[in-house]
Amino acid sequence: MKRAFRNFAVLFLIAVLAMLPGLAFASGWVNVKITYNGNVKTFRIPAESFLKYGRYTFTLNISKLFNQKIKIDAPKSESLSKTPDDKPATPSAQGLTADEKLMLDLVNAERIKAGLKPLQIDMRLVDLARKKSRDMIQNNYFGHTSPVYGTPFEMMKAAGITYRYAGENLAGAPTVQKAHEGLMNSPGHRANILNPNYNRIGIGVVEGGPYGKMFTQLFIGTE
Repeated sequence: MKRAFRNFAVLFLIAVLAMLPGLAFASGWVNVKITYNGNVKTFRIPAESFLKYGRYTFTLNISKLFNQKIKIDAPKSESLSKTPDDKPATPSAQGLTADEKLMLDLVNAERIKAGLKPLQIDMRLVDLARKKSRDMIQNNYFGHTSPVYGTPFEMMKAAGITYRYAGENLAGAPTVQKAHEGLMNSPGHRANILNPNYNRIGIGVVEGGPYGKMFTQLFIGTE
């Protein structure tokens, strides 16, 4: 009877954890190790059940029932974009983080699907886009005019960037995919992504702020 009730308690706790709100906002699975009575069992449950990028140990004290503790260890999912030591993703050979590279790929996939040329990454614009995303987080605002840098066009001019056409997209979201979906569902932002006059882009993704991550896309057309 005691063993049956213990197993029921363990399964009940797993069910409760699996139904937690999607806080991780990342696809994939995590392995959950449950230790009781000295035995370890591993279960796979959706990564969305756990807090973003964290390693958390939940201990349920049920000593009144079986004089023991049930320990649940939820390691980070490999599908999440942070490295195991919680440092930001290492820039790729292009100089982009994993999030920035993913957003570039999503943008260019949309352009190719629409019969347009893909955008070339411009690291000068990447630098400005990161500064703009960081500025919005640090100064607690969300808008095209920065209290520090002014408009995106003033920001580019101050950096010595010349162009024939220019534009900016902003988004706040917990993941690249959600940010991209939001931009594509907005007529104005979608128009920037699919603008045939643009040929270069800079993307800056910075963690923080009320949305989880801040995204800035800077577009220019030089031809």
